[in-house]
Amino acid sequence: IGPPTPIDVVLKYLAESGLELHYYDPTKAPAILQETASGIDEALVPQESRSLLFINQNRPQARIRFSIFHGMGHFCIASHRQLNYLSRGCIIHPATYRRYEKQANRFAAAMNMPPQLFRGDMLRLPFGMRTVESLAQRYLASVESAAIHYVSLAEVPCAVVWLQPDYDDEGFPQPNSPLRVRYQVRNHLFPFFVRPGTRVTLEDSPFWLCCEEQVIAEGNVKGSCLNLKPDADLWVECVPQGHLGAVLALVCAEGRAPDYAFDQWHWEE
Repeated sequence: IGPPTPIDVVLKYLAESGLELHYYDPTKAPAILQETASGIDEALVPQESRSLLFINQNRPQARIRFSIFHGMGHFCIASHRQLNYLSRGCIIHPATYRRYEKQANRFAAAMNMPPQLFRGDMLRLPFGMRTVESLAQRYLASVESAAIHYVSLAEVPCAVVWLQPDYDDEGFPQPNSPLRVRYQVRNHLFPFFVRPGTRVTLEDSPFWLCCEEQVIAEGNVKGSCLNLKPDADLWVECVPQGHLGAVLALVCAEGRAPDYAFDQWHWEE
């Protein structure tokens, strides 16, 4: 069976162990969630013989899907069952420092994008963000989560970096604001750590072209662009994200786009 993972089948299986799925509107949230309802993605509330998985129905569909698998992770990993914060709710964040949240994120990624299938698909197509976007569509995932999974399975040194400008109170980019790194997720081969808060001010870089023109942009940059080793030669490919001015970048330490595809095979749509 190919992707996407049939979430209803998994839910039916876990229902036998006591997991119940409930969607909620934050404006009409159950009493147990009212204090945090609008700011969370999911919450797992243990009962005597069952566990209630509450999912914020106002999130984008791809995020809802990932949140369900994330909650399943907390339910299935025995050491998570009695964690106090779960009933208050989780916000899905790729750069979380909580060990339990990282474990649930990895569980969700593996369920939503089974590694064996996902790796096979990524190896058949050229390396880069265009392939990430295609994989996101195929697996009903967000581009962000697909990019992180892509990097984790890649056999070349690479990382995902999220950059964004400063925003005003109404959510618009502030004039002349530098791009700032929000987070980096890298695989074990990538030799650099791009620090959150790093300012990117090179106006002729692919980062800025993507931010200003809202187009896919790629090219070479020196490590100094990301406050890394100055003479490091990096290859980057950037795509605009949902929030105005935000950029999701695939950064490769080899200084070029790897020759990653075995052929030009494409799956049937």
